Amino acid sequence: MISVCIATYNGEKFIREQLDSILKQLSEEDEVIISDAGSTDNTLSVVKSLNDKRIKVHICLKKAEYVKSAVFAKMDSIRYNFENALSHAMGDVIFLSDQDDIWMPNKVATVLQALKSSCMVVHDCEVFDGDKTILPSFMNFYRPTVGKWKTFIKPVFMGCCMAFTKDVLRKALPMPNYHIEHDTYLGLCAYKIGKVYILKEPLIRYRRHGMNASFCAEGSRNSLLIKFLRRWYMLKAYFCIK
Repeated sequence: MISVCIATYNGEKFIREQLDSILKQLSEEDEVIISDAGSTDNTLSVVKSLNDKRIKVHICLKKAEYVKSAVFAKMDSIRYNFENALSHAMGDVIFLSDQDDIWMPNKVATVLQALKSSCMVVHDCEVFDGDKTILPSFMNFYRPTVGKWKTFIKPVFMGCCMAFTKDVLRKALPMPNYHIEHDTYLGLCAYKIGKVYILKEPLIRYRRHGMNASFCAEGSRNSLLIKFLRRWYMLKAYFCIK
């Protein structure tokens, strides 16, 4: 069984196209878990209009506590929303998904094959802007480092490009109350128990439209203090994983 976990917030514009690209690749026994952080637009109405029994909606009630850094406040909010989705996942394999991308038709089959020899797969993505102009892929542009300890320098983990086994999920929940991205923490959990497979094939179309929740394009603009603190919290989280 596959669980696809999506965190939503005011995503009415693109959520239908994303769900269409996902549902086509799932069986009738699979599920799509949506955690919504209080959307004020028609996101949930669009989701419900699909009338697909595989889609299960949960509301995220946990809110980020006040912190001085907007970076950490945003990070915490996203982590809480994904943690809520993950806490309801029943699948043997879990995929993470953003609300505004498009999955390639071969994504699920390709990732499942790679998971036969690993506990987590991270793949590349084709990046496009609001006009669907193709940009350099995530891995070509960001050039992440690969390897457990190199993760603390420039992590490869980008949630919408990740899938992992139930063993990783068991290790990760509940997530620690540190200022750490949900995807980076899941990656650290995977390194604790097995192999992380890096797949340099783009398996989604990642939409950049100026309102993304992801930090992949923002990290380089953070202050040196924020960069240091992020890595400090990553180290704390890693050594707390049991």
